Amino acid sequence: MKIFSRILTLAVLSLSLASCLKDKGYDEDRYGINVEEVESYKIVNIPSTNTTLAVSSTYARTVTSATLTVPVHLSARDAAAENLAVTLAVDQADTKITAYNATVATASRYTRMPSNAYTVNNGGVANIVSGSKDASVTLTVTPSSLPAGRYIIPLSITSIDKPGYTISGNQGYRLILVIIT
Repeated sequence: MKIFSRILTLAVLSLSLASCLKDKGYDEDRYGINVEEVESYKIVNIPSTNTTLAVSSTYARTVTSATLTVPVHLSARDAAAENLAVTLAVDQADTKITAYNATVATASRYTRMPSNAYTVNNGGVANIVSGSKDASVTLTVTPSSLPAGRYIIPLSITSIDKPGYTISGNQGYRLILVIIT
């Protein structure tokens, strides 16, 4: 039994030390994370601290109009070297609304806000100026034109006017949730 435990100990020690070996393919960036490539990424997104990918606001029907600021951010190592025009638009497909409503109780579900009850200002264009990483678009909502209820506006980044920039796959859109009381 002593011989078996010594062999087992030696085998475990040998396997644990094998992980310290150099990996030439990784060191030469043939696979794994290529740090230079990752640092060159320029991804444009709509940042949010909410895990539900939603921005929520509550308004009384007596409010004639209200504005929401939707931030746009360049996620890159350096600030923008040139002026960027990032266009946001309301997503006409209902897939994101349906997916979001599937995550909440029936009483807490949202309906698409009618297009005549809001305006995306400046044609939906957020201008990130050279030397900056941030911009915003203003959304004007008219609560007095709607009955009380829970409304949703699916807003997505649709284009960037310069090549070399990528629209974020998971933060390229936001669901704007508006509750009118």
